Amino acid sequence: MSQDEDHDLTRQDEDIDAAHFTAEEIGDSHHFGNWPELIGLAVAAAVIWYSFSFTG
Repeated sequence: MSQDEDHDLTRQDEDIDAAHFTAEEIGDSHHFGNWPELIGLAVAAAVIWYSFSFTG
């Protein structure tokens, strides 16, 4: 890994110009919608329910 690539790993969003930031956001984007939050909420509710149902 070159020095410039290593520096890119530690740069903050404020240090990156708008065009480069937009390009990174497009490259990193995943369009899952709200499903991860909904599944996480359902799993959390299930864990809470199980903990109360088995411990009384």
